[in-house]
Amino acid sequence: MKSPEGIEEKVPNLNELREKIDSLDKELLSVLAERMALIPQVAQYKKINNVPRFQPDRERIVIESRRAIAEELSVSPDLAEKIMKLIIEDAHRIEKGVIGE
Repeated sequence: MKSPEGIEEKVPNLNELREKIDSLDKELLSVLAERMALIPQVAQYKKINNVPRFQPDRERIVIESRRAIAEELSVSPDLAEKIMKLIIEDAHRIEKGVIGE
């Protein structure tokens, strides 16, 4: 493929692109694992300090801020919101196991 300046550009093959995607997926999941490992600590803090497990205002702020970050990064804000809602849902499951109802 030639650039507008007429310089040959190497187009990665499909396997190279897939390897890069696989590597990025692993990084995403690694960061997610780090994030989720903090949830029991948050739950323990809430339990000790009598902080409500469910905090809708905090969830709203998290989702809105992640939508804004996604937009800055040219990622679909709707996708970011869906991902964050799933993460929050799983965080509730973990917190429930630590705090109970």
